[in-house]
Amino acid sequence: MWNGNNWAMSCDFHGNDLANVQIKPELCGGKCSATPRCTHFTWTQWNGGTCWMKKGPVSKANAFSTNDLTMVCGVTNDNPTGPPISG
Repeated sequence: MWNGNNWAMSCDFHGNDLANVQIKPELCGGKCSATPRCTHFTWTQWNGGTCWMKKGPVSKANAFSTNDLTMVCGVTNDNPTGPPISG
């Protein structure tokens, strides 16, 4: 499921929205990394393409699969022992 180091297709994270911005999917991870307090993200096709920047403790294990093959989710730094996040 995970590509490269810290992103995957067809996945999402529950809640913890920090901000969102209309941006291309390949720029979403970098935008999150450059945004204070952003620890993870989800990109969707909503509103022409939206990067949902999220905050709080997270790991790849917190991601869940979706049926939307266009969605992308990722983490800025993976912590495999991080606590689960709540929505």
